[in-house]
Amino acid sequence: MALRSRAAEIPDAYYVCLVGNMITEEALPTYENVLNTFDGTRDETGASTTAWARWTRKWTAEENRHGDVLSKYLYLSGRLNMRQIETTIQHLIGAGMMIEADNDPYRGFVYTSFQERATFISHGNTARKAKEHGDVLLARICGLIAAKHI
Repeated sequence: MALRSRAAEIPDAYYVCLVGNMITEEALPTYENVLNTFDGTRDETGASTTAWARWTRKWTAEENRHGDVLSKYLYLSGRLNMRQIETTIQHLIGAGMMIEADNDPYRGFVYTSFQERATFISHGNTARKAKEHGDVLLARICGLIAAKHI
């Protein structure tokens, strides 16, 4: 069964959750910017060789793939107004984010730890629901993304 045929069988309410997950992943530049505000972990040059700077860039590269694959699936599904979603993402990234960690890496990484756990749960739930709705490919995609957030 083709992707669009499978996607047509999935209820709109499911796509609300999947779009939320995708937007969370696509806001990655915001999260990298936040990580680079913490004392002792920031990447002053964008190409620093410190352990934290290298880790942040590798984490960003991995996370970027999650948003990409979800965005491509949603585009190919033909179910959504991707232009509006892209505009939403642009506004979200453009607005920035403040987590009130006061540049403290301990406070900042506590926040990110909870965020990663919440993202794991959310992607796991969308994987389970995709399978229930008969889209095994989407279930696999969401399950693989969830596994990266453990």
